[in-house]
Amino acid sequence: MAKKIKIIIKSEEKNINLPSIGFGVAMTFLRFGLWGSRFFKDMDPEARSVLEQNKGLILDSAKQLFKELKTMDPFTLVEVKSSDSYILIDIL
Repeated sequence: MAKKIKIIIKSEEKNINLPSIGFGVAMTFLRFGLWGSRFFKDMDPEARSVLEQNKGLILDSAKQLFKELKTMDPFTLVEVKSSDSYILIDIL
């Protein structure tokens, strides 16, 4: 039964190895990001408008996605390898 998401990004310039976080914490980050998007001065006004108008739909879709993921066994969602970078997103 999946409960967390783990993200690893490695490149020549930077390595990002985020700790695994629960789906509830991920939802909190998503809510905070959507709320904070209105304060990004450099954001395209059209993109900001789309986010504001679809905030409820985005949150509902994420809730449904996490609900479905909880019913599954752990798996690798994304794994991309190239000559200069590596990206891994695991559902744990």
